Amino acid sequence: MGAGVIRVGNGMPEFQWDTIKRLNPSIAIAVPSFVLKLIEFAEQNNIDYKNCSIKKIVCIGESLRNEDFSLNTLGKRIKEKWDVELYSTYASTEMGAAFTECKAGKGGHHHPELLVVELLDEANKLVKDGEPGELTVTTLGVEGMPLLRFKTGDICIAHTEPCSCGRTTMRLSPILGRKQQMIKFKGTSLYPPSLYDILNHISYIKNYIVEVHTNDIDTDEISITIGVIDPPQNFEKELKDHFRAKLRVAPNIKIDTPENITKIQFPEMSRKPITFFDRRKK
Repeated sequence: MGAGVIRVGNGMPEFQWDTIKRLNPSIAIAVPSFVLKLIEFAEQNNIDYKNCSIKKIVCIGESLRNEDFSLNTLGKRIKEKWDVELYSTYASTEMGAAFTECKAGKGGHHHPELLVVELLDEANKLVKDGEPGELTVTTLGVEGMPLLRFKTGDICIAHTEPCSCGRTTMRLSPILGRKQQMIKFKGTSLYPPSLYDILNHISYIKNYIVEVHTNDIDTDEISITIGVIDPPQNFEKELKDHFRAKLRVAPNIKIDTPENITKIQFPEMSRKPITFFDRRKK
């Protein structure tokens, strides 16, 4: 590709900006929520990030888009602050490959020379076109640990119409949720990303964790702990109203400091923030 790679680690905005200033990279690979932290650090320290060398960001670990490929709240918050090109990706270590958007931003392109891809229902049958199914892959280029019909646990939709970029391979929608993370809450079925999108939209929420557990009548219960700075009056009611408007249900809300939540999100040896904790009875 003719590209040099500079690895700088995670979680250190000051070091990231110092590296950008010294080496002038044109592309960053980053978790989207950390991009917001880079912007916040730049604004607090008078760094002219809008005119720096970075022109594109390849986003990993978190989705940027809704099911219809429009930017979700996280993607919008980045673009409102920083007019860079954003590319969403989906990958896993087991696959040894990635689904990455082109400039059209209409899903991650499949590379059939690397993977056989199937979307399966509960009976292990292929779903119909346009229906969500569990992403299942067979690796073609992995030698150390080849996989046959490996179920990723991720629910998504395949798009088979040709892309405007000229490619004709299948494209993968944003991940709708993890199969085992589906929550049945007060008669409503939902996945954690639908909760994240609401929380990311609220400016005074700095970070959060979502926990689901089994209550005393053996149904799912959701608790969200938020890290807030200078919240408005009656913010808890406002937050629950947001959830009811979007999802028809409102979870339990707890408050903590952003610092304490960061410690929970990043346990030892974790490279990415953990925001969902499933404490249900198995």
